[in-house]
Amino acid sequence: MASTPERIREQAVLYAMGALDGAERDEFERLLAAGNPTALSETESALSAAEKITELFDARPRPAVKERLMAAVKAVGPGGFLQPEPGVSVLKLGGGRWKPTGHDGVTVKTLHVDRETRMLTSILRLEPGSRYPSHRHLGTEQCLVLSGDVRQGENPVMHLFAGDYEKAEPGTLHGDITSETGCELLIISCLDDEYASA
Repeated sequence: MASTPERIREQAVLYAMGALDGAERDEFERLLAAGNPTALSETESALSAAEKITELFDARPRPAVKERLMAAVKAVGPGGFLQPEPGVSVLKLGGGRWKPTGHDGVTVKTLHVDRETRMLTSILRLEPGSRYPSHRHLGTEQCLVLSGDVRQGENPVMHLFAGDYEKAEPGTLHGDITSETGCELLIISCLDDEYASA
């Protein structure tokens, strides 16, 4: 059965009460471990409500339920990253948060920021016809086109497609970046790159 928001809410209440068993409990715990925002927020709310009710009746909350929930929550790091073991982070397909860049039709998903080296790993998404501004690289930029097409610069125009890779050395200038079909780009870039004024 599909995990609709309504079904997730129902399962969250049953889970918080310790009433989900077997395959249903396993399925719901997979949603929690994957960082499903509805499952996490609804379970937290249900668990909080259950604890308040037990306080009214001077009863003790079921520690096993709380332990399972806390373990699932701890396994999901910031931005939806799973942490299957210490020092390892995994972002599953569809995970993470897309944030606006301030440029119409352009959003970004941050994967990693290294404050010491001043390097950023992200996925840049351009909707068809959108434009990302010209910028000068202060560190080496690497770009892998994950999907769609991307055009960079004017003379000559560089037109890249899914699977194409491009590296720009420090000091180079990228003209405006556009996409006819829309694209997603895996970018490793410097936090200090200089952008042209809008």
